[in-house]
Amino acid sequence: MMKTKLSLLLLFLICYTTSNAQNCISGYVNLENPSDWDTKVNLTQIDITNIDAPDNNTIIASAAIQKNGFFAFDTTTLDTQNQLYRLQVNPISDQKKKEITNTIKNYKVFVLSNNDTIHFKKGNQFFSDFTTNNKAAKEYRALRQFEASQTSFEDTAYTKKQLLATKNYVKDSLQILMVKLIGIKKLEDRNLLTIDIKANPDYYLDLLDELKSSELDPATYVYLEDKLVFLIKEKIEHKYTASLLINFFALFIIAGLVVLFFRSKQKEKNKQSIALSKQENTIKDLIILGKSNKEIANELFISLNTVKTHITNIYSKLNISNRKELLKH
Repeated sequence: MMKTKLSLLLLFLICYTTSNAQNCISGYVNLENPSDWDTKVNLTQIDITNIDAPDNNTIIASAAIQKNGFFAFDTTTLDTQNQLYRLQVNPISDQKKKEITNTIKNYKVFVLSNNDTIHFKKGNQFFSDFTTNNKAAKEYRALRQFEASQTSFEDTAYTKKQLLATKNYVKDSLQILMVKLIGIKKLEDRNLLTIDIKANPDYYLDLLDELKSSELDPATYVYLEDKLVFLIKEKIEHKYTASLLINFFALFIIAGLVVLFFRSKQKEKNKQSIALSKQENTIKDLIILGKSNKEIANELFISLNTVKTHITNIYSKLNISNRKELLKH
């Protein structure tokens, strides 16, 4: 008897676990007047670059709403990678359509993959808070809560304080690339991204490199890449210019070293080729002592023309042209 009970309990747990594992999206929707609303919840996948345009997204699945407000979607509905999704219940009465425009938020946006689950709790709101094991979903929820804390976030005129707070939150608090990209798109929607890119170009260039090496669809960050085109071009041109300058100076130094090398070799060659005669060496020494041509001729008992001839030969052999150069030689 005990074995039978244990077997039934085990079978129940297996069935319960399997049933819950199949429902990756589940929960409750609060309909005060169910007759005003459709009887199903629609699920759409959202373009993260256009979150606030629900009409542009195609419904990928629908789930029936039970009498107690419960609904569920299975895992086959979702992508294997994190994506942005929207749950929405459409009104069927014209009065409700008008109320939605002004007061009722009949949808919920969240992040999920088919490897994770999300469950919307019962509550007073149309879609209340949720529990999930998806890190990106939790971070996206935190981003939305931060946005709600900015009292004038929906205003078209952003204050400098709010801009600084938003930038700092996106850069410092968001770690998951997909959610960070959504936060940056918020800056773009407020015409603030260009300003921040100019102030922090290296941050955005590094972020773009990180996005390119990720599994995210390039279409989701093409707007950022377009914004950074001028920076990428400028960076490449800067590197090219720096490379040219480095190469120029390197060639200049090499050329200088080559010239010095050949001059040194030439000097050595000239020194090696010097072969003054005994008389020429004597005349050279007398010149160095400051003797004039006439004094040298008298001292050596030779003619003045002979002295001049010897001096010409000395200059030629030493590759010099006057007495000053001889004194320096």
